[in-house]
Amino acid sequence: MKQFVFLICLLSVAPVWAAQPTQADLRHIENQIRQEQRASEISGRKAAELSGEVKSVQKQMVRLAKSVQEKEDDLTRLENRFQQMTVRQKELEERLALTDKQIVQVVTGFQTLALRPPELALLHVKTPLDTLRSRMLMGYSLPIVQSSNRQIRSDLAELSRLKSDIQAQMVRIKSTRTQLTEQSSQMDRLLQQKSMLQAQYQVSQAQSRERVKNLATQAKDLKDLLDKLEREKKQATQAALQRAQDNRPSIRRPISQSTASFAKAHGRLPYPIRGRITGAFGAEMIGGAHAKGITITGRPAARVIAPFDGTVLFAGPFKDYGQLIILDHGDNYLTLLAGMDTINPTVGQQVLAGEPIGRIKESKPNLYIEIRQDGQAIDPTSWFSGNS
Repeated sequence: MKQFVFLICLLSVAPVWAAQPTQADLRHIENQIRQEQRASEISGRKAAELSGEVKSVQKQMVRLAKSVQEKEDDLTRLENRFQQMTVRQKELEERLALTDKQIVQVVTGFQTLALRPPELALLHVKTPLDTLRSRMLMGYSLPIVQSSNRQIRSDLAELSRLKSDIQAQMVRIKSTRTQLTEQSSQMDRLLQQKSMLQAQYQVSQAQSRERVKNLATQAKDLKDLLDKLEREKKQATQAALQRAQDNRPSIRRPISQSTASFAKAHGRLPYPIRGRITGAFGAEMIGGAHAKGITITGRPAARVIAPFDGTVLFAGPFKDYGQLIILDHGDNYLTLLAGMDTINPTVGQQVLAGEPIGRIKESKPNLYIEIRQDGQAIDPTSWFSGNS
């Protein structure tokens, strides 16, 4: 009986013994914690290093994008000058051909008179008036022929110089195109490098992109989309604050952080592309609506840059806008860029002022630009400076 009671007691306390960790277990757990802490520190340092590399690549892209836009400008000017020279060459050649035809007619007449046999002149009795008219005709024609001769020499000299200039212009155009192609290839490599670096340390943003895609599908118009995105941003901000209080890691897209105030950049923003303004703010459009932004027509397939630092709030196709990018600059300022053929950044990414974010179309090189403050469209014309 005593042995039975002892066995029952032993079985009843056995789970308690099993639940108590030994010193070896405690040391093992402590080692695991230290390993996790070291791994976390290494991961944090690596993320910081990769983040620094991304910033470095972005700055390289900003400098290169500026050079690319300048080369695009140079090439456009060279091509326009080449076109003017070819038009002038055609004008000179047509004028020389007409002058040549006129001189041939005059010279042929003189030759006919010179080859006229003297016998015919003796048989043909001229009146004093006829003689006077012949002398007047000769006196009038010779200065014209001499003047035409001088004009021909001048035109021929100009045509010769022009042909030489055209050849030199063709060489410059070819050289500039080669440089632009090389810089574009370098830009593509930098874009790929940036994408690879970001993929190494950024948390997957598939949920954000999917949510934005659903919003775009549900939105009735652009205003509805902006309202929904603003609500999403506020919810993300509140969730981020709550996570900070709960000391939990954030996996949603970052809140826009601008290094400088967008409002202070008024009148100093670079144009997203180089070109000419073909659509003014407030202009009446088809259907009676008025444009809430401006349209710039640039060089086909030209690079588009971000006018200011910001966070990509939306990136993708949207209704009739084509490829649309919405940048959040903070302080309730947004920039909308639409009509692009390709776009580079994705939702949640930070972009720098001057960083390339896409390219306009080859066949329809128009870029639509809006600036919004507190959801209301404002005239963007006065915000930009430099070449447009």
